[in-house]
Amino acid sequence: MKEYTLEDIAPIKQGECPKNDHIWLLNLDMIESDTGDIVGYEYVDFDKIGNSTVSFDTTNVLYSKLRPYLNKVVIPNRPGYATSEIVVLKPNPEIITREYLAYFLRSSHFVKYINSKTTGAKMPRANIKVLKQAKVLCPNLDTQNQIVKILQKCTKIINARKKELMILDELVKARFVEMFGDPAIPNENYPITKLEDVADVKSSHRIFTSEFVEDGVPFYRGKEIAELARGEVPQDVYHISLEKYKEISNNDSKPLIGDLLMPSICDKGQVWMVNTENPFYYKDGRVLCISPDRDKINPQYFQYYIKMRTISEYPKLGSGSTFAEFKIFQLKKLLINLPPFDRQVQFARIVTSVNKSKFTIDSCIIIIRKALQSGYHYVWGICHDQF
Repeated sequence: MKEYTLEDIAPIKQGECPKNDHIWLLNLDMIESDTGDIVGYEYVDFDKIGNSTVSFDTTNVLYSKLRPYLNKVVIPNRPGYATSEIVVLKPNPEIITREYLAYFLRSSHFVKYINSKTTGAKMPRANIKVLKQAKVLCPNLDTQNQIVKILQKCTKIINARKKELMILDELVKARFVEMFGDPAIPNENYPITKLEDVADVKSSHRIFTSEFVEDGVPFYRGKEIAELARGEVPQDVYHISLEKYKEISNNDSKPLIGDLLMPSICDKGQVWMVNTENPFYYKDGRVLCISPDRDKINPQYFQYYIKMRTISEYPKLGSGSTFAEFKIFQLKKLLINLPPFDRQVQFARIVTSVNKSKFTIDSCIIIIRKALQSGYHYVWGICHDQF
């Protein structure tokens, strides 16, 4: 087993792509975080490719240097062009397989390591020099293939369980529409009011990077809120000291059980209902908090309403200078339906029943994920000390 730098075994080198009139153009929003799955293909004529692109083929591994915490690593199954925010790596097939390298780059320790070396506050990017010099421990190719086979089996089981969870969520959404109508369309059978009239919409106090500590109170960004909304345990969380938490938490920015937290870039309904009294804090501006009036709105009902409503509202937002995001003033003025409270409670009981089934599936995912992480530990092996 030998140790190499990434540059030694997978240098940055573009692949060959035919210059025809039906070319795959890959953008970051087409890549699923953590898995590297492609969620949509776009084909364009060669003259529409543009200058800020890189070419790749089926010998490459694609690594997104923009916001590396999103963990977007792709093993392309066909040639194409991609945004220049993607680094095109060319693994040496005599030393390392594409699959082994991809699992290494997706490992939580590597993500945490490379993210700690990013530059830029608003749109952090991986440091290319650091990326090139990252240490990779490589067993022989047969061992690599064995490791990948085990990791792929674990991933397949986790994905199957996630599909079951998605089906349950779709059933709840269908029941919601049946009871209350489509949240994207105003229901004239119910009163309409501004969100600010029935909920407090707020954010947190500013926390500076210099205030992060190794261990302490969890500090959630949009990434962690999205993980919580999916029922996952956040990975690689930042922390602030308990003293800092006590200093800033005795105010109206502290979320309570039943409050809703959502990333400002909430395009997939990633809304988490706070369900714990354990202390945590969240990033100002990038995470928004909605605290509904419990006498008028049931939190479980409202979580599903806001999930579905943000999915329909997000495409209407202006793109701004870089990306579209919800602002506090926009949410406050959002017109919402207010169905009878007892009907909200009826829906909440349905959610509670479904959640019991989801808990069983989640438990299975946790067990398999632990097995997967054990495999990841083998992938980075001795390199663990570096990360």
